[in-house]
Amino acid sequence: MKARRKSTEETRDRLLDQALTLFSERGYAATGIRDIIDAAGVTQPTLYYHFADKQTLFCALIERYYGESQARLEQIVESQPGCVARLTLFATNSFASCRQDPRVARLMFQTYFGPRIPEIDGVLDQLTQRRYELVVRVMNEGMTEGVLRPSDAQFLALSFCCLIDQPVNLFSRRARPGKYLTQQLADALVGQFLHGAA
Repeated sequence: MKARRKSTEETRDRLLDQALTLFSERGYAATGIRDIIDAAGVTQPTLYYHFADKQTLFCALIERYYGESQARLEQIVESQPGCVARLTLFATNSFASCRQDPRVARLMFQTYFGPRIPEIDGVLDQLTQRRYELVVRVMNEGMTEGVLRPSDAQFLALSFCCLIDQPVNLFSRRARPGKYLTQQLADALVGQFLHGAA
């Protein structure tokens, strides 16, 4: 029974992994169920045993890869006191997640900023909102600590996220993201955010 359960879990994992590869390379709309079945080396009934349809598969994929990454980010940032340390951890962890599996970053940016697809519209909204709200909290803490001058926390959070996310978006498409998404870059971007260019 345990061997069968393990085999079932491995099949589900393989389907998610292959779907992640295809969605991140081709996009959701251009990837068909048949493409995923062929890439995973399973039958159509096997895919439908695990997932009701392509949308359900996509949602499970987002929750597994992006949702788990978001949960780790929250734990890491909350574990460290102080605005500067938390912003640095946020940048470092965002870069590390992309280095670990750049497909996740490519899929997220492609889905979020690509053409609207009604059947998956809003799937990422809750997770990206949680990520943004985490940064807003850090900005409010920074103003309370006196590290940041009084300002609009939401504007500061948006500015910081754009500063960190653009390199992730750009370098996730390169052959070796880790060559670019370094601790030095994370530190430099946090310094740029805190001190400006002038």
